[in-house]
Amino acid sequence: MKKRLFVLLVLFTVIATSVFANGDKETKATKASNSLVIYSPQADSERGEWILNKCKEATGLDVQFLTAGGGELSDRLIAEKKNPQADIVFGLVQTAMYQLKTENIFEPYRPSWANDIPAVYCDKDAQFHCFWQTPIVIAYNTDFYNAQTAPQDWVDLAKPQYKGKYTIGGTSSQTIRSFLIGILWNYYDYNKGDVTDEGWNVPRQIYLNAASAPAGGNTWTAMKEGTNPLNLSWFGGIKSKTEANEIPVAYVKPVNGTPIVSESIAIIKGTKNLENAKKFVEWFGSPEFMAEYANQFKQAPVHPQAIENCIDEVKEDALMFTAQDIDWEIAATHMFDWLEKIELEIMP
Repeated sequence: MKKRLFVLLVLFTVIATSVFANGDKETKATKASNSLVIYSPQADSERGEWILNKCKEATGLDVQFLTAGGGELSDRLIAEKKNPQADIVFGLVQTAMYQLKTENIFEPYRPSWANDIPAVYCDKDAQFHCFWQTPIVIAYNTDFYNAQTAPQDWVDLAKPQYKGKYTIGGTSSQTIRSFLIGILWNYYDYNKGDVTDEGWNVPRQIYLNAASAPAGGNTWTAMKEGTNPLNLSWFGGIKSKTEANEIPVAYVKPVNGTPIVSESIAIIKGTKNLENAKKFVEWFGSPEFMAEYANQFKQAPVHPQAIENCIDEVKEDALMFTAQDIDWEIAATHMFDWLEKIELEIMP
């Protein structure tokens, strides 16, 4: 009797252990399936924590961020191509995304909200979609220029009256690269498949007209005092710095549009969490969340309904500039050659 009882107890223990072990595996599997690994240069501690909390509340998904610079994340995605570690990437700009597209990094997916954003913010193959807009602008101190005397376009910087009135940063800067692409795109010849000879003369003269960086590197003092009353940079940075330094400012609005850097989101090809990745993208880019995100961090979305749902300050910024119609996919294939030519043949 005792022997039989012992056998039954052992059998029960084995069965129970098996059940609990399987249950634990199922719990881990369920947990894993509800988790997403996301690479982003925009997920710093404050912003990343805010997004993951909002995501958990809205979708039930657990998000883990890996945050680094855009170049580092691009390199990592390429290195991990055969064994992807991320499910999603967001926050890289168009040129970086198009370069990754050529590496076959992304899983095509068109979320419902992409149907309502302007075509300039969508990859035609639905491999990624943009959500923010960051205009690259010419700002001027209104104590020294007005709407008539200020440049009307980027190419006007080549005119003699603007000599010594602005500076240009290094070509490693995303901002500098973006406005150089915007200038050159005015002279892109589709038949030639490159910029015309006339087009190369424009940045050449713009660099000749540029002043040296102000002593001590104080750009904003130089702008305020009129030494360099023109400033070439990204809109949000100029806005915050001119407000902090009490500089009266206005912005050039070219007829053919303003170069706009736009951050994007994409699903990584090979993700084992495809359905949840789609769920995240659908939620993240929705006009409801985009408006909430934009209002929280004072950034301008690209989705028209999201813009409409924003507070007045964000809405005004989002509608201030019209995007220049640049084919960023073509520009991305030429960017390094163009930058090399500028560095070797054009920069003083």
